[in-house]
Amino acid sequence: MSSTFTNNLRLEKQGNGDNPNTWGLVLNTAVIDLVDSAITAYTTVSVDTNGTAITLTNSNGGADQARSAMIEFEGSIGNNTNVVIPSSSKIYIIKDKSVRSNTPTLKIKTAGGTGLDVAASASTLIYCDGVSVYSLNANGLGLGTASDLNFGTSINELIPVSLADIRYVTASTDSTITGAKTFTSATTYSKSVVGTPVTLTDAASIAVDFSLGNNFIVTLAGNRTLENPASASAGQTGHIYLVQDGTGSRTVAYGGSWSFQSGTIPTASTSINSVDVLVYNVRGVSAVDAVLLKAFSSSS
Repeated sequence: MSSTFTNNLRLEKQGNGDNPNTWGLVLNTAVIDLVDSAITAYTTVSVDTNGTAITLTNSNGGADQARSAMIEFEGSIGNNTNVVIPSSSKIYIIKDKSVRSNTPTLKIKTAGGTGLDVAASASTLIYCDGVSVYSLNANGLGLGTASDLNFGTSINELIPVSLADIRYVTASTDSTITGAKTFTSATTYSKSVVGTPVTLTDAASIAVDFSLGNNFIVTLAGNRTLENPASASAGQTGHIYLVQDGTGSRTVAYGGSWSFQSGTIPTASTSINSVDVLVYNVRGVSAVDAVLLKAFSSSS
């Protein structure tokens, strides 16, 4: 009875009564060795073909390139090049070490299905469903784009990565970043950075929480005291709009953390609807240096 072969890894299935004296040898070389290759083998493939398609070797019951678990591409590429794999279900680890000129593509595909471009100098995990080739990134796994992944914040829910592994992506749409972020290098912005003023609650003593923003606004409906700011962090800067109401003549006093030039506490503008701007810089938790710029406008 003739041997047959498995559909995906092309392992030999010996027929009843086949190879009576060499059955074990065939099992070792045409099954066990090939399974080992499918799990652990690392194969190097030259893509230096001047654009000619490369078909990975695939043999029933014998060693080949397509069965390897890991495939490295090397050589020079100057033209778009296809690497053709068998139309069989399989996962591959791909490493690109090719040298590219004229920005050619290197595509892994089956003979009749759609393919996947391998990024230059990248290592990637791909899979073939027997027809086409896909990436095993979040989107390829059906998890959506990176923005759709919402991992928890406890230590047991985070994916362990080193700082060297962290990558930043360019977002094509507006997004909101929450939580404190620290930049240890110079940061350049090509567009405006907008901090919408936080409206403070008007009261006899006006509370200010610097963790809520940098810029604030309050309309004074009586004589007020601007309390010492909560959550003050050295280096924070911003301003507070002090707006007189329709009555005007409202005075402003300050908590002990506020510090003014020459120790002189400024007097607020008193005209109806006038606007003063208190520009501040936090020198320390209990030291907020400030300058009052007066009477910017006589209208609200």
